[in-house]
Amino acid sequence: MKRFPRLDRLSAVFLLIFPFSPALADSSLPTPVNAPDPRALDCSGNLESVNLSLNRQALPDQTRISLLILKARLLRDNRQVDGAKQEGMKALDEGIRSAIRAESQNPGQSWPWAMEGMLDLLKTQYMHFPKGMYYGKRASRANNKALGYAPDDPSANLSKGMEDYYKPWFVGGSYVKALKRFKKALSADPSNPRILSWTGLAYLALDREHRGFSNLKKADRLCPRNPIYHKRLLTRRPR
Repeated sequence: MKRFPRLDRLSAVFLLIFPFSPALADSSLPTPVNAPDPRALDCSGNLESVNLSLNRQALPDQTRISLLILKARLLRDNRQVDGAKQEGMKALDEGIRSAIRAESQNPGQSWPWAMEGMLDLLKTQYMHFPKGMYYGKRASRANNKALGYAPDDPSANLSKGMEDYYKPWFVGGSYVKALKRFKKALSADPSNPRILSWTGLAYLALDREHRGFSNLKKADRLCPRNPIYHKRLLTRRPR
């Protein structure tokens, strides 16, 4: 059999530069992604790390939306970042669009609705009364949808509890209702610092200081670098 040494050498060079990979053989196969951990980033409280993670080209929808929620939380009332409110609003708007898209792509699942509820509540807080009322109504609808799909989902119960915490009593809000939701969420995810922190705030709002500070301290111990949890421990406010 006749050989072509020059072509053999070229082939060898090509394989050294571009080694064989199944992904090259079939470009339709998904590329695995080592997604960042939103809870670890939450504990770090580092806005730069959140932005670096969001700048990655490919992230699962649930992870990306979680990071956008975290970014908006870290930017809210942040006086150390120029244009913090505008940047936070952009994160919220992108998150809401992504959550609505995920709702249609994941029928029957609670997580996109729970995330939309959290995003809508955050936008309500960014816009304040009365401009934020529209998003408050959207949050209520999204939270009810999430709980309808999965009544025990900790994220859905957390989001509904936040709604009950912020909503005035004359339209159905209640610290008692909020605490019930937070406790239900906590029973499913007992080491979640965000749920612990909100549970503490609800206890404090009901003048149950021992339990309130106990939960706030647990959240702060779990995530000592997150300024949100530490500030709540000092101010007793959901800021």
